[in-house]
Amino acid sequence: MTAARFPKNRIILVAGDILTASLALAAALFVRHGGTPEPGIIALYRFAALFLVPLWLVGFVIFGLYDPHKSKNEPRFFERLTKAVLFDAAVTMLLFYLIPEFRLRPIVTLIIIFVALWTAVALWRTLWNAMLARRNRERILFIGLTPEVIAVGRSLLANPQLGFLPAAYCSLGEAAATPTLPGLSVYRLPTDIAAIAKRHEIDVLILSDVARRNNAVAEALFAVAPLGLPVIEFNRFYEQVERKVPVGLIGEAWFIENLIGSRRPRYEFAKRILDLTIAVLLGAVALMLFPFIALAIVLSTPKDIYSRRERRARSGDGIIFFRQPRVGKGGAVFNFIKFRSQVLGAEQMASEKGSSGADPRAYRAGTFLRKTYLDELPQLGNVIRGEMSFVGPRPERPKFVAELERSIPFYRMRELVLPGITGWAQINMENDASVSDAPEKLQYDLYYIKNRSLFLDIAILLKTALHLLQRSGR
Repeated sequence: MTAARFPKNRIILVAGDILTASLALAAALFVRHGGTPEPGIIALYRFAALFLVPLWLVGFVIFGLYDPHKSKNEPRFFERLTKAVLFDAAVTMLLFYLIPEFRLRPIVTLIIIFVALWTAVALWRTLWNAMLARRNRERILFIGLTPEVIAVGRSLLANPQLGFLPAAYCSLGEAAATPTLPGLSVYRLPTDIAAIAKRHEIDVLILSDVARRNNAVAEALFAVAPLGLPVIEFNRFYEQVERKVPVGLIGEAWFIENLIGSRRPRYEFAKRILDLTIAVLLGAVALMLFPFIALAIVLSTPKDIYSRRERRARSGDGIIFFRQPRVGKGGAVFNFIKFRSQVLGAEQMASEKGSSGADPRAYRAGTFLRKTYLDELPQLGNVIRGEMSFVGPRPERPKFVAELERSIPFYRMRELVLPGITGWAQINMENDASVSDAPEKLQYDLYYIKNRSLFLDIAILLKTALHLLQRSGR
């Protein structure tokens, strides 16, 4: 039913992309050779397809083409599709020249293949997106009118491809029951919920947490039982649609049911192997870059070197590396390591601005390191030591953790797993570095902790790669 809608759609979408990509490759074969080619050429394309089609799908994942919130026939979707195909073309060209067995190197062949790929996928996705938008959507009756319910309802109206339609709301007398909900009926208990369900042809009832504990609602739902309508908790529905956990609506019971004692030894072992493999591969590159980065830092900040004892804000300020305590798994504090991308004593200058608007904490080489994310490379050491993972909630400083713990319920639950260099919040939020964004970031972190898997980790890593290519640093 509702819980299986997104995974089922994604399976159909992946199957359609595989078929479409294969047909595009076949079409390119016939166009390039002016008809049916020789058996040897056909065998060559079949061999190439085993590598190319999965590779192209990885590009689609990186550019968010399997995100149900983005499956709409609008310019931004086709912009993402174009970028994905161009990315696939670049990687495919590299693959063709690295693997001599392909023998598909002529540029004309590659151009035909990717024109065919873009055309075929664009046609298929246009039909798919239109079908999602026009299909019969599950009609929802929301019982309990909270700000979160209203926000989700508006999101569903703006994203018909998700397959849900808010048909009516039933208020329990909440203060939030007075918003403008154009075109939608708003009722108020006590009322006949069964009659409302029949009038609006309701397919599913969504109960807010307050409604679930309301005796009047429980009595009204007895009359709905003969209709056979499914009843779903709003918290679960919110998590499915928004892909984050509504922290303000959950309590201790949710953590006991979903997080406490949820050890996954096989997953943890596989993730550790993945972390070490990537860390070793990137570490080899980092070692080659280290002398040049260190030299650039030293030459760019000679004053810091001559008066380092006076300038540095604390013992963690080094000439090359910057160390800062962060809170890790289980509340353990570790030293978070980066290449120094600001002048010594930058923490003491946090509120200062130069007269020209320039940041006095910045220096030229450090700005380059931050824009290219090269300053993050030393965190590979944190990963190898087991203090961090590549994917997980971003670690915070102890003083911020103490402040956030007092103001945000269940904040320290994010410490159930290793912190990460990137995470679910980082790929879903425009800005995740501000303290004011901590409540929303926690919602994403809890969603990741509950749903963590190797597949989700790989998807986050792939989307992080896209973010690194599109952003201009911090």
